[in-house]
Amino acid sequence: MGSSPMIQFAVTVVAAVGIGVPLAALLAPPDPYTQLLTLALLLVVTLPVAYHLSYRGGYESLRARVEQ
Repeated sequence: MGSSPMIQFAVTVVAAVGIGVPLAALLAPPDPYTQLLTLALLLVVTLPVAYHLSYRGGYESLRARVEQ
């Protein structure tokens, strides 16, 4: 991505939540409790993954694998 890790982290979280929330709305039952539970689970998974990709060299590792 070429930008700072903080911006990479923010973009990764926004993109994952932006894709995950509508997908969860389509796949989960329409009651508010399940929607909030799905959003909480999405955040619990997304935040550590975004941290690893942004601050622990995950994007560089993925880039090296793709270029091979």
